[in-house]
Amino acid sequence: MNDITVFVNYKVGLIRDDIHLEINRVESWLNEIITQSKNISKKQRCEVCNSREETYNLEQHHIAGRKHDSRVITVCRRCHGILSESQKTWDIRWLQNNQPEHVRNAFFLLGLHDVLVLCSKYTVSDICYNLAIHLRQKISDLLQIRQEICA
Repeated sequence: MNDITVFVNYKVGLIRDDIHLEINRVESWLNEIITQSKNISKKQRCEVCNSREETYNLEQHHIAGRKHDSRVITVCRRCHGILSESQKTWDIRWLQNNQPEHVRNAFFLLGLHDVLVLCSKYTVSDICYNLAIHLRQKISDLLQIRQEICA
């Protein structure tokens, strides 16, 4: 029995290490996006599906939409199309310029949510999807602030 316990605990430890490595990778990637300066370099792979594409097939996607934030990620044309189509379903204020900071923040988090959900379709872990779900309440709260002020 002792050999089995050692073996099982060893395997659990390996899985724990893999999960921690994945969490650290996602955390580092998100921090790179959040703290991004305006002088960003285009990556050689799609940041969503990780496909290696020719440079002419990689594009910059504005996470919150060009009107609301300058932060971008490098994506392939397929992922860019999916993310841009999703933006068309957002709150109607997304179409308007000069939104208050809390609405722009909501759109950034909403864009990050969409990126994480799409990313989760290409990874074997649920870390991106679970993080996306946890963003939803904050997005909702930020979008409700203006409505409460106007009421």
